[in-house]
Amino acid sequence: MVTKLKTYLVQAGIIVSLFCFSTACAEKEQVIAQVGDSELTRTEAVILMKHQGTNSDNKEEFNRFIQEWVDREVFVQELKKVDIEKWRLVEVRSKNFQSELSKYYIEELRIKNKLDTVVSDDEIQDYFESHQDEFILNDYLVQALYLKIPEEVDYKADEIHTKYLLKNDKDLAEINTYAKLYAENYYFDDSSWIYFENLTEDIPLTKYNTDNIVLNRTKTYFSEGEHRYFLNIIDYKLKDETPPLDFLKDQIRGILVSKRLNELREESEPNLIKELKKNHEISIFN
Repeated sequence: MVTKLKTYLVQAGIIVSLFCFSTACAEKEQVIAQVGDSELTRTEAVILMKHQGTNSDNKEEFNRFIQEWVDREVFVQELKKVDIEKWRLVEVRSKNFQSELSKYYIEELRIKNKLDTVVSDDEIQDYFESHQDEFILNDYLVQALYLKIPEEVDYKADEIHTKYLLKNDKDLAEINTYAKLYAENYYFDDSSWIYFENLTEDIPLTKYNTDNIVLNRTKTYFSEGEHRYFLNIIDYKLKDETPPLDFLKDQIRGILVSKRLNELREESEPNLIKELKKNHEISIFN
């Protein structure tokens, strides 16, 4: 649902930026960019940037947004000049998208108060047990310690090359302290699982066999470029297995809430348009 909404908003930003920024839209507003007779106001820019997830208070992001608007609007103005028929088609399609987006928001407003987002542990457990095939792993899950420090740091003085093995109870606390002082990247959470690929996306492992590293619960440290890497694989879950329920809880909760949302949409949609039509004067000319 979030992904779909984000897609709508990005599309909306493009459509609005193409066709709403005219003198009529921007009356009595500060105009910050103009291409031909199409204008962009500061208020419109702030609204669009907010919905696109960018920060209008950041000067660099704000200037980038303006330039992107100008670049898009140049295409609109050029098409209007060289092929008026195609330009009219684009204009009509933008109005069609406007209605689709409005429908989406109206539905959201109508069902927002009806949607129950509380999902019990029993519901999660039931879904997990009956849909395990949906969650088969394509990558290893691991519990691990990972530390990345600049090459010039003297790790041996603090015996990090032995403490990262976590053989003594106090080692982890000392590693944590060390990481805060020197690490450019650090990960350890013995109560959670992480995909091996996500854990090692910042580690140059091209020379190593991934299967061997995980299956052997490898404990290694090595230098590459300007950094030294420490890796301790504590435990793992095999590929093609189902991950632990705790790892999937948030994902399953999202799935169940989305199912409820879709059910509410299906229930409300047939009557929604009938209700809305009563609030508007409609004329059809044949």
